[in-house]
Amino acid sequence: MQSNPYSFCASRFALIAILQLALSGCISPWFRPNDDPATRREAIREKLESDERPRIISQIGTERMLTLARLENVGLVTQLPGTGGVVNASQPREKMLDIMRRRDADQPNTFLDSDATAMVVAYAIVPPAAAKGRILDVNVKMSSHAEATDLQRGWLLDTSLVEMRNESGQVREGFEYAVAKGPLVTRAQIYGGDSPDDKLEGIVVGGAQLLKTRELGIGIQSDFADAITMAAILPAINNRFTIFDGRKQVGIATPQDDNDITVAVPARYRLDPFHFINVVLNVGFNELEPQRMERIEQLKLQLNDPVTVRTASWQLEAIGEEAIPILANNLTHPDPEVRFYTAHALAYLGDPRAIAPLVELCRREPAFRAMCLNALTIIESYEAGDALEQLLHAADTETRYGALRALRQRDASDPRATGLPVSDVGTILEVPTAGPPLVAISLHERPEIAIFGPVPQLHLPLFSYVNPRIIIQPNGDRVTISNFETGKEDRVTEVAGDLRSVLVGIAEVGGNYGDWVSFLRVCHEKGYLSEPLAINPIPTAGRTYHREPKRQVEPGEEMYEQTLINELESPSTASKSSWYNPFSW
Repeated sequence: MQSNPYSFCASRFALIAILQLALSGCISPWFRPNDDPATRREAIREKLESDERPRIISQIGTERMLTLARLENVGLVTQLPGTGGVVNASQPREKMLDIMRRRDADQPNTFLDSDATAMVVAYAIVPPAAAKGRILDVNVKMSSHAEATDLQRGWLLDTSLVEMRNESGQVREGFEYAVAKGPLVTRAQIYGGDSPDDKLEGIVVGGAQLLKTRELGIGIQSDFADAITMAAILPAINNRFTIFDGRKQVGIATPQDDNDITVAVPARYRLDPFHFINVVLNVGFNELEPQRMERIEQLKLQLNDPVTVRTASWQLEAIGEEAIPILANNLTHPDPEVRFYTAHALAYLGDPRAIAPLVELCRREPAFRAMCLNALTIIESYEAGDALEQLLHAADTETRYGALRALRQRDASDPRATGLPVSDVGTILEVPTAGPPLVAISLHERPEIAIFGPVPQLHLPLFSYVNPRIIIQPNGDRVTISNFETGKEDRVTEVAGDLRSVLVGIAEVGGNYGDWVSFLRVCHEKGYLSEPLAINPIPTAGRTYHREPKRQVEPGEEMYEQTLINELESPSTASKSSWYNPFSW
């Protein structure tokens, strides 16, 4: 048998390559049989004690779970006026029938194929670190296995929302994290589109409540994953940030293993987990006092540069009260970006001197608006509440409605931000304002209509429809609203001709929130309502502040910027994308 000379050469070259990798250290750990745990720990100790040792957590750690979570399931929409349809044979149909049987539904097959019923997919997007009890909007779209023509006037029955995982090519269901239910508002009702798809997609505004808090955490690089690293990091975090556990103040950081730390979010940071985790990652540790003072002097310089101000502000905020005078010195800086990040950090440190620049930037800079409102919400000072009230008079629509929501975040019982609940349809708020009149429709977290300024008078034609069954007929300064539905008793009411009264009347005869939304849209389009109308004018986090050079993207920020890429690149679609944006403030 003749040997192959090429085989010998190939083996020789392979052996040389392995030896070169071993000598250079570029070889997988399983080629190092003598990787002793004690030796590894000693190596980590040496790194933590060296002159080039890490002194900021972000140098060896990164954010964990700063992501969106999608909860979903199949569900049933009922009460449709003959626009539902059959569900074709499929796995989702069998799943829906199984759910119905477990709930002791009567004649499930007949009910599922009724023209008053449609099978849908319901899903909610859960933001990072969302707390138990968080209100979620529920998106609904027609199942590809169902036949229906319109979801308008539909009601989503109780639907268990769960995490779906793909394991080895199979979809697995996780635990129940929320239960969705409520009346639908279709895209056609919101935007007036004629597309069949717009009639088969919608939202249940505030239709679910989170049953479990989402975790937020820090992952430690494998080269430093060890108990001695944890012993250095955990005290630094827990000495700076604490929460009340029902009995006493405790640290926020809890180790899960050598490379995983769970952090609880203090109430002050609940509206902005992105900001919070980046402040925690910029906590200093493992440094001597002279080194800490040297770092602070460097931060003073970095605080004046738009390129470095954000990270510098995070580090100073992480230091705590000692950094307040340093930050306060930059509140009058000529660069808006420098003013914002210093004022933002000061707000989270509880300093009311941040209020004036935050108000100014909220009015002028859309990229900072949502975060400015967050900051004004958490400053425990009556001046912050007064500043938000002043923003109710701003000319900008987002600023005004954002200020209203911020007042409610500060105090849910604030009379300036509470309104008149109308049966189970929604809430009508009347907001006194010196600014221009405005009517705002909410499509995020709570169904409400906010009227800024005097309640408008409607200029209705002699005959108009709210939907195919609800008719409005003016009669002098009064309006008659009638609901004629086959098989049911006619419902009729007479109200005044102003907007608030007509909305209440629509609810009295059986209208829902979707009817309010579509009625207001039509009134605006046809000139029946002379005041401006805004659909979901909520300030959005993650907008890019345009400057050159482009600033560095920080951990987790790619997620925020990606949610807005369509809005930035295609302004014509911004209003349609923002109504379900999970990062809306």
